[in-house]
Amino acid sequence: MHETYIIQRRLSSSSSPHNKISLSPLSNDVYGMWYAMKNLLLLLMLITGATAYKSPIPLRLAATTRSSAIEGHDDASTNRFPYAAQGPRSSSHTISDRRKVLSQIGLLTSFIAQSANSQDLDQSILETRILENSLSPPPYRMEATDIFYPTYFQGSWKASSKTCEIYAPCGFELFPGGKAGYDSAVQKEIKDGEVLEYKARFVQRSSGGDNESFYIAADREYNAKEIAKAAMGSFSVVDVPEATPNRFSCILAPPEGSGGSLVAVDILAIARKYEIVSPNKFCCSEVLRQIASPASRKNPNAPPTPPLSVKEIETSSVYTVDNVEDSSMVKEIKCKQRTATFLVPSQTDPKAFQMWQISRGQPVDVRYYDVTFSRN
Repeated sequence: MHETYIIQRRLSSSSSPHNKISLSPLSNDVYGMWYAMKNLLLLLMLITGATAYKSPIPLRLAATTRSSAIEGHDDASTNRFPYAAQGPRSSSHTISDRRKVLSQIGLLTSFIAQSANSQDLDQSILETRILENSLSPPPYRMEATDIFYPTYFQGSWKASSKTCEIYAPCGFELFPGGKAGYDSAVQKEIKDGEVLEYKARFVQRSSGGDNESFYIAADREYNAKEIAKAAMGSFSVVDVPEATPNRFSCILAPPEGSGGSLVAVDILAIARKYEIVSPNKFCCSEVLRQIASPASRKNPNAPPTPPLSVKEIETSSVYTVDNVEDSSMVKEIKCKQRTATFLVPSQTDPKAFQMWQISRGQPVDVRYYDVTFSRN
């Protein structure tokens, strides 16, 4: 049976950014080139408007079984529903007793329904998915042309992001980079205690057409360049050929002196959903397919080089603010964010296809982040 490893960490004041992406095992030369591109996932998540950063922090390591993780259990508790009725131990009840039991069940059912309705007012489908750490594939599709943020997002922000938890639902075997990748994540993202700080911007867009309307959206190109600068250096983004809500393409340069090569990154949106839960709470989620390939080849007549990495990443965020009576008065936005990385079946790589089969549609890498946006 696979084991799920949960990493929890305490806050740290250290804040020096480093490169942060792990890959499946590659040949030495390809891995050496790719090592310089470890911030690719950061770039991906920022495109949704709230980048999560893998922050190394002092940790406490616990292990639970895969089935426990799926059911929401942990080592400290074997019952997810402490108030669940256990049922009678014998059948020697009178008709009167049974009527009383049925009456109590009816009252309990009514109470649960009322509690659920009350909870729905403050908790959305996406938020529930985050809180329960759902390991199933996203239940939504492309439900919007873009993520339409509340008006209080408009403007420029200073963002900081730090990691809270890391899960490996399918065990070390399928964790990006295997056991070595896991150990590297523990060392660099947990023990070193880093926080990433960057600039972010949300702008007003027009829907166009006869019934033109306006909405607030993330400035994807600006945000991508800012996160890349903060994490990989000022000249890390060589070019951005396309930056639309459904497709983002860029060319990344390796850090100076690393000896790496240019990497072409294509990010395709395949699912999207957002929910305004209340005036103070906004939830959104996107599933993005990330394809990373060598940006150039010495022989232009050579056959296309297989991608270095193909993954699908679900990024879900819950934003909260204290006061929204005046959008211009909102000075800080808190965000709880979850990313779940899913493997993609490959028709050209038998090993990648086998790993996808073993994962059974579950994410191989789940991370939680705390992100804070402060007005510039």
